[in-house]
Amino acid sequence: MSLSYHTGPGLPPVTIDIGDIRVTKMSVGDMDNNVYLIENNLGDAVIVDAAAEPDRIAELASGKTVHAIITTHEHHDHIGALETVSHVFPDADILATAETGGALPVKATGELKNGQNKSFGDLELEFIALRGHTPNGIAIVVAGTHILTGDSLFPGGVGKTPSDQAFFLLFNDVRDRIFARFDDDTVIHPGHGDSTMVGEQRPQLAEWEGRRW
Repeated sequence: MSLSYHTGPGLPPVTIDIGDIRVTKMSVGDMDNNVYLIENNLGDAVIVDAAAEPDRIAELASGKTVHAIITTHEHHDHIGALETVSHVFPDADILATAETGGALPVKATGELKNGQNKSFGDLELEFIALRGHTPNGIAIVVAGTHILTGDSLFPGGVGKTPSDQAFFLLFNDVRDRIFARFDDDTVIHPGHGDSTMVGEQRPQLAEWEGRRW
């Protein structure tokens, strides 16, 4: 079974219901960046990757208790709306890994680490560090069955890396921290484009390792 959860420029957001948690995926900006809103049925929410079009992001999260704005990695196309959105939700923490936080246009107020579980009101999320696309990006596990991977894992391969050393760092992290742990029906939601499933990508791991991208 394929679950692409397709959206794109000019298309409406898509929503994914996972028990009492809802993930909304919205395409913004010229590079078809995915912004995600994760919320529970009590209105506790986090925004993931305030990339562009801050007015649309603010509208998406309107009426929610936005506890945090999380940045998966520091590349410019993922942070273009961060400063503006942080002013719209001034009580929200600005969260990223230490390495990413130091490169953001606004000061991070908290640090995310590999293997960490963190509560946002009654919404609990798990974080997995993925190194190589950038020095230390973060993936977000929702209800143990959906993972937001930023630009570290896509349908068809890992994210772009600047060297063979960085590729193998990212490949090993993705293999050991995602594919070795999660079931085939776990859904992967990347920073751009369509979603996929662990089981769809698992047979390609040897190919990715051989081609080194």
